[in-house]
Amino acid sequence: MDELFVPPVDRWEPEAALLTGRDAVLHRSHLVGADPALTKEGGGNFSAKGIVSDHRHRITRVLWMSAWGCDGAATTPADFPALRLDDLLELRASGPLSENGMIDYLVDCGLRGEQRRPGIETLTHAFIPYPHVDHCHPDAVIALTSFPGGRQAADAEFGDEAIWFDYRQFDVGVARELADRIAAKPGCRFVLLANHGLFTWADSSEECYRNSLEAVERATRAVRKAVRRPPDLGGQSVNPPAPEVATDLLGELLPAMRGALSAGTPGVVLHLDRSDEAVRFASSARGPRCTQDGPSCPDHLVTVGYRPLVLDVTPAGTVADPNHTPTDTGTDPNHTSADTGTDPNRTSADTGAVLDGIERHRRWYNDYYERHVPLTARGLGRRGDAPRAIVLPGLGAVTAGPDAAKARLCADHLAQTMTVIRAADAAGGYVSLTEAQGAADEYWPLMRLKPQLRPPEGPLAGKVFLVAASDDACAATVADRLAASGAHVALATESPRQQAGMAASAAEICARHGERRAVALPSLASDPEAAARDAVLAYGGFDVFIDLTRSGGLAPAALAVFDRQRRRGSVLLSRDGRSAGELELEIGRLEADAEGRFGLTVNAVATADPVAVAEAALFLAGPVFGPVSDTWDGTVLSPRQAPGTAHHTVQTTAHDIPYESAHDTVHATTHDTVHESAHETAQESAHDTVHESAQDVHDDTIHDNARGSR
Repeated sequence: MDELFVPPVDRWEPEAALLTGRDAVLHRSHLVGADPALTKEGGGNFSAKGIVSDHRHRITRVLWMSAWGCDGAATTPADFPALRLDDLLELRASGPLSENGMIDYLVDCGLRGEQRRPGIETLTHAFIPYPHVDHCHPDAVIALTSFPGGRQAADAEFGDEAIWFDYRQFDVGVARELADRIAAKPGCRFVLLANHGLFTWADSSEECYRNSLEAVERATRAVRKAVRRPPDLGGQSVNPPAPEVATDLLGELLPAMRGALSAGTPGVVLHLDRSDEAVRFASSARGPRCTQDGPSCPDHLVTVGYRPLVLDVTPAGTVADPNHTPTDTGTDPNHTSADTGTDPNRTSADTGAVLDGIERHRRWYNDYYERHVPLTARGLGRRGDAPRAIVLPGLGAVTAGPDAAKARLCADHLAQTMTVIRAADAAGGYVSLTEAQGAADEYWPLMRLKPQLRPPEGPLAGKVFLVAASDDACAATVADRLAASGAHVALATESPRQQAGMAASAAEICARHGERRAVALPSLASDPEAAARDAVLAYGGFDVFIDLTRSGGLAPAALAVFDRQRRRGSVLLSRDGRSAGELELEIGRLEADAEGRFGLTVNAVATADPVAVAEAALFLAGPVFGPVSDTWDGTVLSPRQAPGTAHHTVQTTAHDIPYESAHDTVHATTHDTVHESAHETAQESAHDTVHESAQDVHDDTIHDNARGSR
C-alpha cells in the first residue's frame, strides 16, 4: 500500500533540555513549525508557563503565548507576549464573555505594553494545567477525524488517553469545556480536534514535543487500520499529457487565469503545483470532487476558501478511456465541463472553459455568501469572489495570492487537503465542515484578524515585470528597485554565460525583499517564446515588459501574453544612444504588432542607466497601477519633458475592467511624440484625458470591490 502520510522528523536536540520559559517554547515552536507533517506556515500555536518579575519587581505567574497567526518556524521572542496567568485563570469559572470582550481581556492581561496580540486559543492554553502546551495541525490527525468511522478508530487506538472534540469555534466556552474534560480524565494526553488538529501538553518542553510526534504516529496507525480500499481515489480518470505538452498548455491557460482572477484587484501572482502528488490527485476519479465538500482545516478558509474551483475539463483533451464521458456534475455550480476530445497530442488549451469556470465560481461564492453570512458578520466587508485555487485535470493545481508567498501558502493548504482526502477516502469517505460552518469561520471577526489577510506592502504589490537584458548587472539593479516597491520580477538574459550571475542576483533580491520576489528564467531572451513561457510558469503572467536587450526580439512574445491576459500591458524599451526618431520607428513596429490587441502602452527611454530605467518604469507604472514615482532621476526626466523619451499608447482601456466587458469598452488610440508643437501638445492632452477616464473606471471598479453588481 502506498504511504498515506509523510511522517514527522524528530528534530529534538539534547541541549534544548537546558532551555526554560520563553526560550523553551520558542525552540519548540521552531521544531514543530518547520515540520510540514505537524503543521503548516501560520498554523497552530504554542505556550509555556513560568514566573517572572513585573515592573514593580513582584513575582508574577505568566503564560508566554504565541501571537495570532505567527509562523512557528520563524518566531522570535517578540512573537510570545507574556500574559498574567492568574488574571487569565479568573475566567475559568466566570460568567459569559463575548468574543470582543475575550480579546480585550486577553490584551489587558499583557505583562508589558505594546505586545503582539495573543492567539484565540489562549484561554485553552491557560486552562490546561501543565507548563507546556502545543496546538498543531498534523495531516494524520486531521485525516483520522475526517472520515465517518474516525471516532471509533480513534477510540480503539487512543482509549482514555485522548479526548475527541467535535469542531467548534474557539471561545471561552470551548476553553472551559476542554479544561473540564481533561480534568475528568487524569490519564489523558491528547485532544483530537475534529477537522482541525491536535492539542498536547506535558511537564517538560521535550515531553510536549514528543507527545505531538507520538500522536501523529498513532493517528497514522489508526487510519491504516481503517483503510478499506486503495488510497488512489478511484484511480486515474485522466491521462496527464506529456511534460512538453503540459508546458505548452499551461503557457496558454495561466495568463488567461491570471487576467480573470486579477479583475477588481491590484493584481495576483499564481503558483503552479505540478508535483506528482498534485497531478495524480487532479487526475483521479474522486479526489477533485471531494474538495467541494470543504477544507480539511479551518486555516484553509483564509487562503483557499471553502473550496477550490474544480474543472470537469481536460485542458489537453486527454482522457483515459476513448469512450470516457465527462463526469456527471449534477447541479453543482462550481464545476464546469466541456467536450475536449481525446487526442493526447492536442496542444490547444480550452481557455474558454477555464474562464467560464471562474465566472461560475464567482456566482457560487455570491450565493454562498448570501445564504450563510448573516448581516452581523458583514461589517468587515465581503471577500473577493474569485477562486483562490483551481484544480486542473491532468495538469495539477494553480493557486493565487496577492504575492508569491501567499500564493505558495495557498498551495500548501490545498496540498494538505489533498493528503487528508486521499487517506480519508481510503478509510471510507471524506467528511469536512459544512458550508454554513465554513462561512461562519471565514467571516468570523477573529479569523479576519489573521496576519495572512493583511494586504501586501508596496505600491506595485500584485504586479509582475519581465525584464530581459544583455547585461545581468543592469537587470539586477532594475529588478531590485522594482522588488523594493512590492513587484515580482522575472529575469531573462541573452547569454548563457550570464545565467549563473542572474540566478545569484535573483536569490539576493529574494533575501532582501521576500519569497520569490525575483526569479531567473531558465530560457534565454534569445529564445523569445520559451522565455515568455517560463515567466508565465513562474508567476502566471506579467504586466510590464522591460526590454534592455540589444536584439529586442522578445517583445512579440510578451504581447501575446498580454493578449491572453486580456489586460492592458506596458512595454518599456531602453536603448542607449538611440535618437528619438529611431525610437519612434521601433515603437511603430510594436504598435503594428499590437494592432487589434486588448491594450498596450509602449514607452522608450534613450538611456541604459539601470537606475534611470527603474525610475522610468516606476513612473510609467503610475497611470496604470497608481502613482509610484513623480520624477525620473539623473538625465531622464518626466515623459512630457524628456527629449530622449518617446511615449505611445495604443488601444488604452482601464486595466481592471472585467475581461468579459472589455470588448464593450471604446478603445482609444492616441499618439504623443517628443516634439514641442501645438499639434503634439493637443495630442498629449488627449492622451491624458484617456488615461484619466480609464482610471476613473478603474477606481469605480475597485470601490465596487465585491463585484456585487455582477
